[in-house]
Order: sequence, then structure tokens, then C-alpha cells
Amino acid sequence: MAFEPKGAVIAEVGEGSAAAAAGLQPGDELMAVEGHRPTDLMDLLDRAAWGEVRLKVRRGGDEFETLLSRLEDEPLGIEFTDTLFNRVKTCRNKCVFCFMEQMPKKMRPSLYYRDDDFRLSALHGNFITLTNLSDQEWERIRSQRTSPLYVSVHATDDDLRERLLGSTRQARMNLMGTLRQLSDWGIEFHCQIVLMPGINDGPHLDKSLRDLCSLFPAVQSVAVVPVGLTRYRGHLSQLRPVLPEEVPGIVAQAGRFQQANRARWGQPVVYLADEMYLIGGLPFPPHSHYGDYCQLENGIGKVRRWLVDFNRRRRSFPSRLAEPLNWLMVTGEYGGTIFPPMLEQLHQRVQGLRVRLCPVKNDFFGHLVRCAGLLCGRDILSTLEKETDFLRQPGTRVMIPGAALKDAAVLGGAGAEGMLLDDISLQSLADRFGVPFVNGGYSCPDWLQVLLGREEGEAYRPNRRNLVPIRILEYPEHQPRSCRS
Repeated sequence: MAFEPKGAVIAEVGEGSAAAAAGLQPGDELMAVEGHRPTDLMDLLDRAAWGEVRLKVRRGGDEFETLLSRLEDEPLGIEFTDTLFNRVKTCRNKCVFCFMEQMPKKMRPSLYYRDDDFRLSALHGNFITLTNLSDQEWERIRSQRTSPLYVSVHATDDDLRERLLGSTRQARMNLMGTLRQLSDWGIEFHCQIVLMPGINDGPHLDKSLRDLCSLFPAVQSVAVVPVGLTRYRGHLSQLRPVLPEEVPGIVAQAGRFQQANRARWGQPVVYLADEMYLIGGLPFPPHSHYGDYCQLENGIGKVRRWLVDFNRRRRSFPSRLAEPLNWLMVTGEYGGTIFPPMLEQLHQRVQGLRVRLCPVKNDFFGHLVRCAGLLCGRDILSTLEKETDFLRQPGTRVMIPGAALKDAAVLGGAGAEGMLLDDISLQSLADRFGVPFVNGGYSCPDWLQVLLGREEGEAYRPNRRNLVPIRILEYPEHQPRSCRS
């Protein structure tokens, strides 16, 4: 998703589709649908419903009109370069826990971009605060039944929520009244609570969960996520992380709501982030707990889903590889606790496969950040410098977690493919160590395909065999200032 979309530009046209029959081609820009300039994919699909519609198209420097005819439920047959065709609406709050505020200065500008656009919420599952919607946007949500939405709640006490959102003018709202209105319109939504110890936990969390669960089935799920803190907080409000000894109490607190919801509705509704169980060293809930994994991309059930996919594929593991594979598998500190049992099974069942797990400590963002998605190139580089003996072995490859590359691309915008968050590329790492660096994929099936040599994966091969130095960029910290209340 580009942060400054360039209009309704067509990326692909399906063969034999209604769009192909209308003469549309990749690179064309849809200027108007029945005289209206579309603002996003939802708007376009709403206006180009089944039947015959007139399109105004720009191709190169020329503009022309064409008719598009399609039957009811027939796909349009178009893939666009972006799902939003005009400017993305940004966040005007100053949330005390905002991760974008917890990064050093002078990184890629796109890394500081904070969207708060209901269209991205409906199309991609981005969380929104509901604080910046115009009357026109509310009416569009109502009339088009834009659903589901993903709502950043954090607290249902309006005074507390206003403080958490930074006490900005737009943060003042009647949240529960707004959510009830959405429910009355038939809109479903998924909610998130970023849990900050001593601030919105304890009785505040009880109230928030009780209020939100009362709106089921409009509220489809409520995720409770531990606050993420980096070392770049000298200029921000004082927050502390969730401590391991606090997790059992949080699990029990959420469990009371989960038990009541299961008895009444057949599903827990309330879910804790995987990171909560990892912090506390507690086992993950079973597969049945997560239902359809409705907040998977928010880190809810991702580990359990990975383990389930792994177990389902064990019977298909080869007994022997055609050619031996020697992997150095980079992961975050959490991965250092998750992967060993799986790798042990692979080593027992697959001859010719050797995987050395390489957990990387996050010095860049700080040691409270332990997930693979926020690994930076400089920390990978310094860790691999200690693995040179292993890297010199013939046929060795380095696997980088797909989450680190995906998060860098999503946060970094266009041109960030193959680039880690601190602008170190996999190609430069491959050149530095003289071995291939491979994207390990974002799901367990993808990971296994690459690990077992069934797919080559997205690989970056060294251009030179000599050790090539990597330029490490310096990112200064923000200067401390008086903390926001």
C-alpha cells in the first residue's frame, strides 16, 4: 500500500474478464466511473456493480471512454496498483504508546507514517481510532455497510481513552455510543486493547472487556496486546512493560470473560496476544480456542497456527533430501524458544537437513523487542560475525524471517523489498558473508517449502566472494523533553 497513491492505476487485467472485454490494459488509469472519480477500490466496486457502466480511461497522454458490462457476481477482472486512489488519511492523535514515536530520527520518512483511514481498516485490517471521521465518511460507512472495521479501543472509559490518545481535541468522543451506532447499522468490528500496566489494566481492563463483550455479535473479537516499548522513549511518557509475573493474573482475568462468552455464545471473543504467553512463559491455547483466527495479523494465534500447520505436514516430510542442505536460520529471541522442538523433529525425520538456529538480540530497538518482524540488519550482521566458522562450510545458506522483510516493506513503503528496517539489504549481507541469503517466508507452509529445498524462495546471492564491508547508518535519538501527561 503506497502512502501517496497515484490514482486508480491498473496492474493486471484478467484474461477473458469483463475488464478485458472493455479493452482495459495494465497501466491504464480509471479516471471516472459513470462520471464519478473513484476514491478507492470499495467506491469503485460500489459504482461499477453488475450491469453496464461507462468508464473514462487515461492511457498514456490520451483519454477515452469505454463500456464495461458484467453479470451479477461476475468478477471485475482488474488488479490495481493500490486499493486507495487518493491521499491516505493520517492519524492526528498523540498516543502515549505509539510505536512510530518510539523510533530514532532520520530513518526512512515512510517509517513515521501513521495512517488512520477507515478504508484501510476495511480493506487491509488496519486499526483506526474513529476520531477523525467526517460526516461524509460516517454516512458512507452506514450506507455501504463497510464491515468489518478494526478499532483501536484501549479503554472504554472516555476520560482514560482521551489521555491514552494524547489528550488531543479529536480524541474526546463517546466511544461506546459510537460503537453502539455502528452495531445498529449492522457493522461488525474487531477491537484492540494495548495493555499498559498501571494505566489501563486491572479494573479498567475489566470495564473495557465487559463493555465490549456486551456488543457481541457486532464486536467479533477483542485482542489484548502488551505494550511494545523501544529504547527510544526519553522524550515520551513513562511506561513500563508487562512483567512475566503479571501474566498469570492477566490470563486469569481474560479467562473469566472467555469462559462466560463460550458458555453464552460458543466463542471466547476475548483473545490475548501470543506475546503475552511468551512473556509469561505459559503454554499457548489450543487450536480450537482461536476459531477462524480473525486477528492473526495482529499476533493473535500466530504461533498456534504455525504449530498446527507444522504438525499437519509432518507426514509429507521426505526421509532424505536429494542434496544436503545447510541452513543458518535467523530469528528473534522469541523464535529461539518456539522453533527448537520443530527443528528437532525435522532433524530426526529428514536426512541431509541441517539447521542451526540463530536467535538475534535486538540492540537497535532495545531488548524489550524480541519478535522477528522488527529485526534490523545491523543486529543480524553483528550476530552472524560470530558464526563465520559455520558460514564457511560448503553449501551454507542464511534464512531471514519473512516477517522482518514483510514488516520492513509494509512500514517502509515502495522500494523497501529485500530491505530491512535500518536500510541494510539482504543483497549487501550476501555480499558481506559470501553466502546466499533467503527469505524464509511468512507462513509455516512457505517456510517448510524453502527449508526442505522444495522451493528456492526469494534468494539474494553474493556478487563477490570476498568480504564486503557494509555501511551502517547512524540514527540519532530524540532529545528528551518533558513527558506528556
